[in-house]
Amino acid sequence: MKPTSWIALVLLVLVEPVLADFRPPAFAGGIPGRAQMQAIDLQRHQARTLLYREALEELRRNPRVVDVRECTAADDDQAYCLPKAALGGVPAAIAGRPIERRVALLIGNNQYQSPIPALRTPIRDVERVAATLKQVLGFELRVLNNASKADIVRAVAALAREMTPADAVFVYYAGHGYLMDDTEMGYWIPSDGSVKTAAQWISNQDIATLLRAIPARQVLLVSDSCFSGTLVRGQAYQGGRIAPAEVLRKRSVLVLSSGGEEPVSDEGKEGHSIFAWHFLRSLQGLDATVPGFNLYQVVRRGVSQDYPQQPQYGAVSVAGHEVGGEYLFERLPN
Repeated sequence: MKPTSWIALVLLVLVEPVLADFRPPAFAGGIPGRAQMQAIDLQRHQARTLLYREALEELRRNPRVVDVRECTAADDDQAYCLPKAALGGVPAAIAGRPIERRVALLIGNNQYQSPIPALRTPIRDVERVAATLKQVLGFELRVLNNASKADIVRAVAALAREMTPADAVFVYYAGHGYLMDDTEMGYWIPSDGSVKTAAQWISNQDIATLLRAIPARQVLLVSDSCFSGTLVRGQAYQGGRIAPAEVLRKRSVLVLSSGGEEPVSDEGKEGHSIFAWHFLRSLQGLDATVPGFNLYQVVRRGVSQDYPQQPQYGAVSVAGHEVGGEYLFERLPN
């Protein structure tokens, strides 16, 4: 065995308790300060980097190993491929009119292939968010638990085929994620993700392509995973006064992430992730029509008070977001 392999093996043994469960033990002296928590998160990221070292080496040699091919005319509805991008903006015939149909796709991944540690809260988070979306906002639901890369791509491709510019789509992902330090590319790690190869990971680039393929007038992705803020890097949404009728004349594609470019807390709050707990409370407290930016501000304030983690909200211009667009949460009438 090469010396470097021996070193990696020793390090893996030393950090195995961290890899088995990314949560730290209870703090005898109370909740630590922000600097201490950031140091703990850095240690976790280093542990993840060690865990995924073979997959990361593969990505450096061949960044395209994660790419999903584009669909062709020969592909059927079950093909594992990226559908073609939605074309154009909002048709004049429906511009400004109320949304006709609301569909939510929710993905919660608890179980992973060893030695990737299992997560405790994603499936519970997804179940509660799904129930709230249905009861409070009237969404149709599609839920995937412990979804593979193929499961996720096919589910989004189905939305791309089915949705129209008259509709609104909400996508929620809770699971592992990773950020390449050198390339600054972020990834989702589905339930079939491996530490040996990155072939089953999903890149931010393909996530944006999937969002672009959904032709709905309004699209929002909520991502509760490590380094999910890289999805909106450089595309921050500033908010401001809006008129819903004017917003609905635009195509809106936005992302609400559980953190910026820092590792996201794995600690729970009443059985949910810290982010999911605050997101749920914000959904349940909706009054009439609320812009996504307003809901984000409430979530961000709550999360940052509990943990040194900063949710982000941004427009995804490469996925077809138009200036003046915004995602609207509309509570069902009582």
